[in-house]
Amino acid sequence: MIAEVAPDLLFATASEAAALLGGRSVDGLLEFAAAAVVKRGPKGATVLARVGEDLTRFEVATEHVAAADTTGAGDAFDAGFLVGWFAARAAGRSLPASLQRAAVAGHRAATRQLSTPRAELPLG
Repeated sequence: MIAEVAPDLLFATASEAAALLGGRSVDGLLEFAAAAVVKRGPKGATVLARVGEDLTRFEVATEHVAAADTTGAGDAFDAGFLVGWFAARAAGRSLPASLQRAAVAGHRAATRQLSTPRAELPLG
């Protein structure tokens, strides 16, 4: 189904990538999309892209954040990543430079989500 959609960008957690690829290297995600991001939670992310025949791959580290609740951190990362990617591409940056800038923006958004205390919603 992913191949039918042919996305430009594919997000996956490490466990989702492993399940999809059956234990093969995460580089295999580029069979489904031109660029891919493997989110590793507190261990950062792996960003992959094909530029012509060349494979671009880099790891993005994260700073430790004490978080009582991780709800929404992955979604915040995705949103920040997309905003950073679109802005960088609109500014004429290359695909690798855009992805690098986007990864930093994604981690900033996730850190903000993780470090902002939220009150619990009352049940009932």
